[in-house]
Amino acid sequence: TCTTLGVKDNMCGECVAFGKGGFKLSESKMGLRFQGASFDDNQISRGSYQAMNICILAKYGNGGTITDPPTANCGGKSLSGAAKQVHWYGNCKQGNSKEAACCSNAELLKSGFDWNKFSKGNSCAGDADTDRVLGRVQCEFAGGAAGGGGAYAAGAWPTGWCHAPSTTCTTLGVKDNMCGECKAFGSGGFELRENAMGIRFAGASFDDNQIGKGSYQAMNICILAKYGNGGTITDAPTSNCGGFSLSGAAKQVHWYGNCRKGDSSQKACCSNAELLKSGFDWNKFSKGNSCKGDSDTDRVLGKIQCEFGGSSSGGSSGSYAAGSRAARRGAPP
Repeated sequence: TCTTLGVKDNMCGECVAFGKGGFKLSESKMGLRFQGASFDDNQISRGSYQAMNICILAKYGNGGTITDPPTANCGGKSLSGAAKQVHWYGNCKQGNSKEAACCSNAELLKSGFDWNKFSKGNSCAGDADTDRVLGRVQCEFAGGAAGGGGAYAAGAWPTGWCHAPSTTCTTLGVKDNMCGECKAFGSGGFELRENAMGIRFAGASFDDNQIGKGSYQAMNICILAKYGNGGTITDAPTSNCGGFSLSGAAKQVHWYGNCRKGDSSQKACCSNAELLKSGFDWNKFSKGNSCKGDSDTDRVLGKIQCEFGGSSSGGSSGSYAAGSRAARRGAPP
């Protein structure tokens, strides 16, 4: 059953199906364990990074290649009545990058991870703390959830409240919806919107400065959405592209975009410096509020509206608007 459900390491647990394409591991006497240690009985509930990371460990095995991310429906439950045991450290704040090297709840794991890097006990330094053992963990992954792209459900940043790519996205030519709901905008364009945690890419939001209509950051986000990271740009965005920050949601780490439009000296680190070219890598941009990168957080991007030259005014010549050189060809006939 474990093999059928895609479990590579059952961590002494019995495997049963869970949800839509997921699995549940349970062991009612001594609990789930890995390399002789149990898991922290803090920060283990539904949507915690620790629970999601344990699911990654179970599905891919230590050091595995992650091809399908866990959803915020992952969650664990500690076992009462069993003897307390030494455990992997997971009692840190979710998103605390300073403890990413020692705490299983700090960040989501990446391909090639080594679980053994985490500390044991209740601190990064490691100690003799013991906890209730983990009796059960329920796991769900994006590809196995509703619609084949993940359930839109409450959860932790950056995987919670994330819309799966829809047929509407495909119809509108969106390659990466970045957790946003897709709908038509303008003449052949599209809008991405997410009202709970905002639009995001690779675990980070976008700068709440330099995001208005006609900004290079907004136009570049539209390129990222339409072509995907590293894509070939065949139709340039127009200056009708613009974003709107979301008030009321928790601030998050973001890609750096608060530089002057056209500042070529920051083109390698700032998303507002220049328009992207084919084959671009968004991950080259810094995070925070400087080229060096820092821990600055901003309001998340709630909505981005996108229009491209060949889709405006009903023809290939595009709307007469400021933009990249390809989009400034002149007024339509």
